[in-house]
Amino acid sequence: MRHKGRSLLLVLSLLSLLTGGCWDDRELNELGIVSGSAYDWEDDEWKATYQVINPSSGTSSMGGSGGGSTSSPPFLTYTVKGATIAQAVERTNLTSTREMFFSHSRITVIGESVAKRGISQLIDLFLRKPDARETVYVFLTEGEAGRILNQLMQLTKNQGAGIQLMIEQEARLTSYFPGTRMYELAMQLTSDSESTTVPEIKLTGNRVMDRTDDTAQTDLPSRIAFGRLGVLKEDRFVGWLSQREAFGLSFMTDKVKRANISFPSIPGKSDRDDASVTLLHSSTSVRPIWENDHYVMDIDIKAGGILNELGSELDLEKVSSMRQMEHSIENNIVEIINTSWHAVKKLNADVTGFAVSIHRNHPKRWKRIKQEDSWDTVFQNIEIRPHVKMKIERIGLTGSSYKSLEPK
Repeated sequence: MRHKGRSLLLVLSLLSLLTGGCWDDRELNELGIVSGSAYDWEDDEWKATYQVINPSSGTSSMGGSGGGSTSSPPFLTYTVKGATIAQAVERTNLTSTREMFFSHSRITVIGESVAKRGISQLIDLFLRKPDARETVYVFLTEGEAGRILNQLMQLTKNQGAGIQLMIEQEARLTSYFPGTRMYELAMQLTSDSESTTVPEIKLTGNRVMDRTDDTAQTDLPSRIAFGRLGVLKEDRFVGWLSQREAFGLSFMTDKVKRANISFPSIPGKSDRDDASVTLLHSSTSVRPIWENDHYVMDIDIKAGGILNELGSELDLEKVSSMRQMEHSIENNIVEIINTSWHAVKKLNADVTGFAVSIHRNHPKRWKRIKQEDSWDTVFQNIEIRPHVKMKIERIGLTGSSYKSLEPK
């Protein structure tokens, strides 16, 4: 009995150690919950902007249900400067009653001024700071990054969460800009390719909508939108890819989940796109081949989808008609890929991941390339051979086009 009593005391002592609390515990009402951050370079200093959830903001018409205050903004922004990013964060304590807390941050926006200078120090902060989230989505913007965080959004109060939903929806439904998280950015820049892409985020209008009464409109004159695809090489910004070029890159890197493609249903008869198909699935495999003193990347793409619209009089019950449209879609995808590859080569940044593929499949030759420091030359001499196999799996609810039913 005495032995059991001693065991119980020992267990209770151990439990007291576990329930003693965290060494740096802080009360919720002492913290400023950061939902997004933005970084610019100005006057030879870091200029950081932090978007903080406003605890005094009630439910409003921007996304909540029911009544509540509409005059108090859902978030506040703090802009500070410092020789280092940490110093800038520290200076928020001079203007805020709450300590910045980054564990719930959703996005970070990098200004072009920072991207051209190099983002290695910013990545280091996110991977080193205990409460920083390396899972935040990263975006580039052409102008001042801090302006993006002041823009209010309709249908959502938390702008950081809203932008996260936008990029996840875009990657799932259109496949132009697969979202890039901070840890992915770091991994890709330290890979054999030493290059990566980051979506551009911008304002569609000239004025920032930063007043709560601005959202009491059916359509905002200025909205947050995605634009182009930024390209980084060795942690520095080197240029932009258009949406079409970004789409081709998604095909080359096997990041197409779902997408819509317009095409001419009768090639040769008209150059105008009069039909569209939604890709429901797509897979890409890349095989490097050493041929005549240069690499050929054999790109094999298999896709399937559903026909959405048809503007010609094709008889869809004929196998030849279906194959004709599939061939037209295949040619369209090949053209998109070739356009993208031309733009990527011009920037001389291996955002295709071809270096990783060559290293994996031809390790001895890759070792020689690294020893000779000749990857840029090898990359410029790469030839691509895309092969696309498209299958229209469904044609919708009717086998005839509406045009074929019109009286002659």
